[in-house]
Order: sequence, then C-alpha cells, then structure tokens
Amino acid sequence: MGNAYRWARLLLAALLLFTAMTASAQQAWRPFRPGLIYSFATSGSPGSSFLLRLDSAYTTVTGDSAWAFNRLLRPFDGTALGGAYAFSTSRRSRNNLFGARLVWQPGTAEFSLESVAEGSYQAALSLRLRPRAAVGSTWAASTTPTLTATLTSRTWQPVSIIPGSPSDSVAIITLSSGQVVRLSRQYGLLAGPRWLVTSNSAPQYEASQLPVPLANSPVYPATLFNMRPGDQFGYAETPQSVGSPPCTSTYTLRIIQTRQVVADSLLYTYRQQARIVNYAIFGCFGTPGAVIGPVQNGRLAFSLRTGQSPQYEALPLLSGEYKALVPQATSLVVGLGISLSAIPSCQAGNAVLAYEQMHSFSTVGGVASYAPVSDGNWFQAFAPQIGVGDTRTYETFLQYSLRTTSGGSVTCGSVANFINLLPTRAAQAASLATLHPNPATDAATLTLATPARPGCALRLTDALGRPVWSATVPTGQTTITVPLAGQPAGLYLLHLSGPNAMANWKLTHE
Repeated sequence: MGNAYRWARLLLAALLLFTAMTASAQQAWRPFRPGLIYSFATSGSPGSSFLLRLDSAYTTVTGDSAWAFNRLLRPFDGTALGGAYAFSTSRRSRNNLFGARLVWQPGTAEFSLESVAEGSYQAALSLRLRPRAAVGSTWAASTTPTLTATLTSRTWQPVSIIPGSPSDSVAIITLSSGQVVRLSRQYGLLAGPRWLVTSNSAPQYEASQLPVPLANSPVYPATLFNMRPGDQFGYAETPQSVGSPPCTSTYTLRIIQTRQVVADSLLYTYRQQARIVNYAIFGCFGTPGAVIGPVQNGRLAFSLRTGQSPQYEALPLLSGEYKALVPQATSLVVGLGISLSAIPSCQAGNAVLAYEQMHSFSTVGGVASYAPVSDGNWFQAFAPQIGVGDTRTYETFLQYSLRTTSGGSVTCGSVANFINLLPTRAAQAASLATLHPNPATDAATLTLATPARPGCALRLTDALGRPVWSATVPTGQTTITVPLAGQPAGLYLLHLSGPNAMANWKLTHE
C-alpha cells in the first residue's frame, strides 16, 4: 500500500510538472505580456516609434484570461501618432495600435487580438492567432470580416532588423486579406497591421525595439534624468510674438546640488537663477536692459516604481495615452511617439520623447473631439539618450549643458547667455552683505547690501555646528551687531536665512 502511495505521488508530481510545462509553452507565444513596454514603427519608416503596453488583466465571463491595452487619444482620420498631433482632431478610444485587448483561453494554444466597435470609426474584430499550429495549416481567423489564416512558416531567425538583435523561433501567419502577422516565441508580436485593420491597405507596423519593463524603457526617470551633482543646464525662453520681434528673453541657469535614491524614489535638489533681457523695440514696454533675479532652490522627485513625478505631470504616459491637466478640466496632456529631433538645441539628433497639450474642441458625429490651439501649443520633450531632463517646455529650450560623465565633462551649446548667473557661495555672500571686523574681539557687524525683508534671521554656531547666538533681523534694517564677548577664541559660522537669500560667513574670534 505504501509503495502504491509513493508511485501515486510520483505520478501526480509528473502530471503537475507536465501541466505546468504545457501551460508555460502555451503562454510562451502570447503576443504581449503585462508590465512590458513595446515599441513599434511603420514598416520601412523607423524614425518614429509607437509605445504601448498591457496595463490591466482580468477574467472574462466565459473564463478566458484577458489583458487590456492602455486607452489612447486617437486621430479621427485613423493616422498614426507621430511626432505631434499637428492640427488634426482626435477622440478618446478604447482601441490601441493592435486592438483593445488580448484574450487567451486557458488550456488552448491560441490567442485573440480584439478590437471593440466605435461607431463608424472602428469595426469590432476578433483575430485568432495560432502560432503553435502545424506549419501549412489553415484556420478561421475572423468571422466579421471573413478571414482565414495560414501558418506560413516557423523558423529560427533574428527577431528584428535591429543590429545585434537576438534570434528566436518566429512564426509567420498570413491572412487571406494579404496581411502578415509575425510572432516570436519569447518576445511576442513582431509585426501586424495598424489599428488591427485587416484590409490589404492597412499600414504594417514592426517591432522597433525589444519589449522591456519600465526600468529599461525610455520613460524611466533615471534614464530621462540621468544627472549628477554639479551638472549645469541653461534654458532659454523667448515668448512667441505675432507680427513683431519678441520683447523679452529669459535665460535660466540650473545647477544640480544633490542626487539621492530613497526606497523607490529618485530625488534631486538644485539651485537656479534667471536673467531677463528686455529689448528696446517699438511696441515693447519696460526698461531696456537686463535684470538678474534671486537665486532659487528647487526639488525634483520621481517614483522608480510608476515613473510619476509631481513636477512633470505628463510622465510616464506612452504614445496616445492621456490624462487631464489640473486645474484645466477641458485640457489633456497626451503622449507622442518617440521620434528623432529636428530642433536645433542640446537634444538635436537624439530620439525625443514628447508630450502635447490638447484642448476640448468640438463634437464630431456625437463624439467629443480634442485638438491643439491654432497659434501654437504646449509641448514638453525629453531626450532619453542623453538623460538631461526636459529639453523643451513650450517656449523654453535647453540651450546649454555641462555634465560630468565617466569619460570626463561633456559640454553642449554655449554658456555665453548664462555667464555671471549662480555665483559661488562666497561671491553670493559677498553680494548680500559684508562682515567686519574679521577677525573680531568683542563683536562684529554685518552690513546688508539692501534693507532686510520680513523673515530674515541670523544664527551663529561654533566650528562643531553648536548654536551660540541667534536673532531675527528687523524689517528694513541694514546693520546687525553679532556679539562675541564671553565666547572662546576660535572659528565661528554666521548663517543668514530669509525668503530670498541664504548665505554663510566664516568669523574668527580672537
């Protein structure tokens, strides 16, 4: 009896292993896997890539396993999402590049890509794919329209035209309409018709990159913002002007202060300062010349789990994905495809991840439409290949950068417009106030360059950082006495803090 029980256990283990291996083999060919980001480009035109993913999973009422694509804002004319929406009108759509969802019936070796009906814009379609069928076999791929599919071949070959692309078992399925679907056993869908339209005129899309998780994708924060302390970034902003030259230009220099990874977050702090140049042009108001603003401190934060950032609302939307802009309830920000940059700036020649603002426009066929404004539009762009953060936000462009890499410093653009911005801490302190005498015996006097504003305070600490004296600076005062009598001789630090300035001075007590 004991021997029989042991044999039964062995048979059960073997059965479970066989079942697991069978299920694994059945799922190995699935066109998409949840959590991965896929890149596709028009066949023969790899300049712009469409990014998509499955972002939810559920079980249908019939027990099938279903994965839904991210929803998108889709042009009414059915064109692809390229470098921008230009002036086309678009609608919210449940269907993505290859349908609305992927469905798998457990226990079978076939999958279905399904589109849902959307009025006259998209017909419902269920396309059956059988990558593990016998080579040469034919099956009913769709009932509406009536289509058959034939597994033309299944061979070991490179999965993409990308140099260095790995090889895998690739199944080629030819539809009776003439369209071709290519599937890799390991990497999923390699090619198929755009919008899952199965007529022979539908454009073909091909994988432009292998599928990757968020951490290896172009939208990962540590890829977009691959910065180090000391890196410098110069942004130039010139407002759009219709019919006349612009009246002002703003040049902002930003220097990264700290970089920190905490739990699942990437954090940066920075200092920045701007110079506003007013031009003496007819029709412009204000005094001609340049005005330098105060030094400002800022912070950037990103989730390494989701890619979201409170400072960058659009991240990490993929192509066509959208979200409402707060507080503008009628506006959306939408993700564009990754395309090559044609903008003459520090991102030129690199792939650009871009976002565009769309506005509630009108109603077309009972469906709400969105479009950009006619005289310009809000864009934001990032260059993942160089990881310098945002390279464009509306009228502001990255004009200069100085970065530290393992191979040394790398400079892009000219620093000419950013000279004398963000002085050193010593120079900044000297511009705010003077401290004398130094060394001092019983007291020293701090003389401010401008009258103190509300909220200014002084704090004196010893060389170990222990507080010795502190005081609030009365509003409007320009001189403050710092007492030293009774303190041991040595080095002290005087700290000034306020709403617009922070500085430190070394003070020697004799």
